Amino acid sequence: MARKRNPRVDEQVRAAVADLLQTDIADPRLTFVTITEADVTPDHDVATVYYSTLDPSVLSRDPRRSGGDHIADPADVAEALVAVAGRLRGQVARRVGLRTTPELRFVPDPVAEQASRVEELLRGIESRGEVPPGTGGIEDREDPQAEDGTAG
Repeated sequence: MARKRNPRVDEQVRAAVADLLQTDIADPRLTFVTITEADVTPDHDVATVYYSTLDPSVLSRDPRRSGGDHIADPADVAEALVAVAGRLRGQVARRVGLRTTPELRFVPDPVAEQASRVEELLRGIESRGEVPPGTGGIEDREDPQAEDGTAG
């Protein structure tokens, strides 16, 4: 009988990695990293940890203008996560209390990227003043009370 995944372990691993990155890791490339999810295999051998970062264009790259804050490029973030994975592995296992220490594999969260892309597309449509018919624009909605005075 195959064992099923345990969402409680997934959440504990996610929370442990997020906390450790915030409190124990001093790498400035990881300052604006958010751990969004973790998927631990049923045998606890591998934990795929999903993360997101801020777009580097959010803050200026000139430290004098942004108060010293710096958002690392996505490639730098990925490199930093690989570099700290071994250190985090043992700490996560101790915090979560697992018999098997999962290998941590960091993957950019595709949901964050997809949401950013949708937002970019919507801004482009809005800036051109285009709202395609049938997409929920105000002009597409009818007021059901306007014609007969009854709701719905």
